[in-house]
Amino acid sequence: MPADLNDYFNKKNSDKKGGNLNFKIPNFGGMGKFSGVFYVIIALIALLVIAKPFVTIQSGEVGIKSNLGKYDPTPLGAGLHFFVPFIQDVFVVDTRTRIINYTSSEDMSAGIATKSGTAGGIISKNSLSVLDSRNLPVSIDITVQYRLNEATAPNTIAEWGFLWEDKIIDPRVKDVVRSVIGNYAAEELPTKRDKIAKAIDDGIRKNIESLSNSPVDLLAVQLREIILPAKVKEQIERVQIAKQEAERTKYEVERANQEALKKAALAKGNADAVKI
Repeated sequence: MPADLNDYFNKKNSDKKGGNLNFKIPNFGGMGKFSGVFYVIIALIALLVIAKPFVTIQSGEVGIKSNLGKYDPTPLGAGLHFFVPFIQDVFVVDTRTRIINYTSSEDMSAGIATKSGTAGGIISKNSLSVLDSRNLPVSIDITVQYRLNEATAPNTIAEWGFLWEDKIIDPRVKDVVRSVIGNYAAEELPTKRDKIAKAIDDGIRKNIESLSNSPVDLLAVQLREIILPAKVKEQIERVQIAKQEAERTKYEVERANQEALKKAALAKGNADAVKI
C-alpha cells in the first residue's frame, strides 16, 4: 500500500482517539503467486457456508435428489451426500413407521401436534363419521400403521407430492370404512365386530396394494371403537334387558317345575310306603 495512504489512516485514527494505534489494510501482495490460490480457497469456503452443497441423511430417512426440478428415481440412503448447488437439491423424507389415529375429540389432546399435524410420527384425526344400512350415523375409531416404501420413495413424491399421506392413506381409509359399515344395521355392529374389523383391514390393504409402484407398506389396521347413536344404544339396552328378563323368567319356571317334580316324587314315595 502507498505510504501516504497508511499515513492517512494513521492520522485519522490518531485524531479520533488521541493515541498511536495504527490501522493498516491487509496486504497479500507478499504472497506472490500464492495469493490467487488463497483467494480461491476463501471463495470455496464462502460457497460451502452459503450454498451448503451437502446433506446428512439419518437412519429411518431417505433422500430424494432433484435435478432442475426432476426427481432422481434412485433414493439416497443414510450417510453424507453432496450435490451441485442451484442445479440440484436433496429432500429428506421420513420412512419410519407412522400412525394415524381416527379418534374422538376427547382423545385427540393426548398428542402434541406440530405444524404438520403430527407428533412423533402420530397423526390425530377426528373419528370417522359414516352411515349404517338404514342411514343412521355411526362413528368409528380406528388406528392405521404404515410407512413410506424406501425403494419407491422418489416416484411416490413425484406422483403424489410431499402430502402423500393425505392423498393415499386418508381417502382410502374413509372409503373402505364407509363401504363396510354401510352393509350393516347399527345394532348389528357390536355383535359382528370381529367380522367388520377383518373386512376393513382387508379392504384398506387391497386398495393400497393395488397402487402402482407400491408407495406404502401397510403394517396394521386396528378397529378401536364403534360409537353408536344414542337411540340405537337405548334400543340395544332395552333388548338386552328384555332378554335378561326372559332368561330369568325361564329359569324361574324351570326351577318351579323341578320343585313340583320333587314334591310329586316325594308324595308318591310316601304313598307307596303307606301301602306297604
